[in-house]
Amino acid sequence: MKLRLATPGPTEVPQRLLLAGAREIIHHRSTEMEQLIHEISGGLPPLFGTSAPVYTIASSGTGAMEAAVANCFSAGDEVLVVSNGYFGERFQAICKSYGLVVHVVESDWGTSADPERVAAAYREHPRIRGAFVVYSETSTGALNDVEAIGRIFRDTDVIVVVDAISGLLVHPLEMDAWGLDVVLAASHKGFMLPPGLAFIALSDKAWTAVERSSGPNYYWSFERLRHFYPMSSSSPAVSLLLALHESLKMLDEEGMEAFRRRHAVLGRAAERGLLKLGFSTFVQAPNRRSHVITSALAPEGIDTGQLLKTLSTSYGVTMTGGQAHLKGKLIRVGHVGAADALDLSGIFGALEMALLDLGHTFTPGSGVGEIIRTFHEEGR
Repeated sequence: MKLRLATPGPTEVPQRLLLAGAREIIHHRSTEMEQLIHEISGGLPPLFGTSAPVYTIASSGTGAMEAAVANCFSAGDEVLVVSNGYFGERFQAICKSYGLVVHVVESDWGTSADPERVAAAYREHPRIRGAFVVYSETSTGALNDVEAIGRIFRDTDVIVVVDAISGLLVHPLEMDAWGLDVVLAASHKGFMLPPGLAFIALSDKAWTAVERSSGPNYYWSFERLRHFYPMSSSSPAVSLLLALHESLKMLDEEGMEAFRRRHAVLGRAAERGLLKLGFSTFVQAPNRRSHVITSALAPEGIDTGQLLKTLSTSYGVTMTGGQAHLKGKLIRVGHVGAADALDLSGIFGALEMALLDLGHTFTPGSGVGEIIRTFHEEGR
């Protein structure tokens, strides 16, 4: 059985990138590696919308989140965490584990944070040193307005830390123009790579916070990253860097405008297809829906846990459901990275067959038909 991924990450890795990562290993201090790293280092900053260096580390996205806390703050510092899902809660947990005093601006899952509430929280807690926000909350499919949140703190000493792990590339992000100070990303989303690389960009204001921080670190040390840049401070993930080099070429060939347009059409097509199958939209505000995934509440009588199991065991399709209190209720269709119209059509074909297996009543082909219609009308 052929296996297909329709998850928020890891994503399907194009054969071109698999082959790039499968070539023979080169030494990480060789001339060839130096040339490769210099080309990667030149290609990353424009994708972040910054003139600052973008550091690449061997880590998951969560490792980058922890590194930001460990390097930019000290125990006892007050911070604000904007939380509207599972990964906002992860920022809370990391901050608390480092002894930070955490104030939370919490929104319901499936909604986006209100920048006015963030500004009000800052007025209530004027001593905060940092504000944390997730750009694309993949647990729900909601997109936060990080541009507006960045404006709140632009002319202050507060550093804005953004988890852009899934949102980067798929949605515009202008780190310098939006006043963002620490932007975090990872390889297994828009970059179309396996997990294992994380990316960290820091503003001048963030570096001031790093120099002030008294927290201990070594492997996560931003000072060591800066000292060795653009080379690695320790043994890098050579195969992933070889694949990243090729990924940057693929992104350049498609162009970011076309890349983002493709993801926007994928999102609209998936939403329309799910509605035809009896699902209901989870993120109500159209302009706050992430194009990384499409989330929807299952029809009455359908347990998404059983649906996902049927998809996997009978049709080889891996899709994700809801997390925490949404488990069994929510379905999340991932279409980030290299996904296209034919991928989504095939995924929906499997979804329809699984729903029929579970006894759900609908018109077969109606979901797939919406995928075809949307792409025919809006472009590939």
